[in-house]
Amino acid sequence: MRHSKSLRCLIGACALALGSAVLGPVQAQDAGKSILDTVTPGQLTVLFNPASPPTSFIKDGKATGMAVEIVEEIAKRLNLKTEFRAHADLAGALPAVSNRQYDLAAMGLMRTPEREAVVDFSGSWYYGWFPLVVDKSSGLNGYKNLAGKVVGINKGSIQERYMVDNHPEIKLMAFPNDTAAVAALNAGKVDGVLTASALLEETLKRFPHLTVVARTPTPYPNAFPVRKGNDSLRKALDDGLRELVRDGTYVKIFDKWHAGNALPEPMYKDYPGLDAQRAPGILAPPS
Repeated sequence: MRHSKSLRCLIGACALALGSAVLGPVQAQDAGKSILDTVTPGQLTVLFNPASPPTSFIKDGKATGMAVEIVEEIAKRLNLKTEFRAHADLAGALPAVSNRQYDLAAMGLMRTPEREAVVDFSGSWYYGWFPLVVDKSSGLNGYKNLAGKVVGINKGSIQERYMVDNHPEIKLMAFPNDTAAVAALNAGKVDGVLTASALLEETLKRFPHLTVVARTPTPYPNAFPVRKGNDSLRKALDDGLRELVRDGTYVKIFDKWHAGNALPEPMYKDYPGLDAQRAPGILAPPS
């Protein structure tokens, strides 16, 4: 009986080993889904800004943009579904992620020390700059002309913090998103707008009477926020970003949404292999 029992155990062990050997990459990822801590098992529930092209916006009824495509590509490689939910309020984005309403946010959020106290962040996926936009007919040519005047900003944004810290002489009017701030500028309710660089090309194309009078480099990278302590998802995003850079997918996505622009210089420091895809300063092909 002992020999028979031993034989059954040996056969069972061989069958288990054989099953593991033939488990393909998709099934292997399926087996690992439970390792990732997500709101819905097997799915990334993603907050996105519906009105911030080319970072994240709605086109033909679907979420799209550079941040959205990066998340979609990483999710595909993890064999996860994605569900994108529009959330235009930047100030409420981090609490929504922190409270487990969403797994992450695909929008132009910079990783700052203050925000890192609330949520964890992935590695960088973009660096931008702040364009100060005014009407060409205003006669304004920089911050020095705006003392006592009103500048529109996105509530809770890094631009708001920059203005408070560096230009207390300028009055601020907060808006739920950059699109609303630009609309206020066109309506004459504010004298200028400090917006995100990602939105600039589309804004100037739609409103040729507007112009940029100052450009301020951002000190922090755009990154994906995740719930504090969700190390499994943060690591999966970091690994995914490194893989996108390594195989050239990141550059392809960047070119699609930032045609004619050079890759952000700090990205080369964050991802040493990026220069194998494109040398610093080389412009993406025009659209």
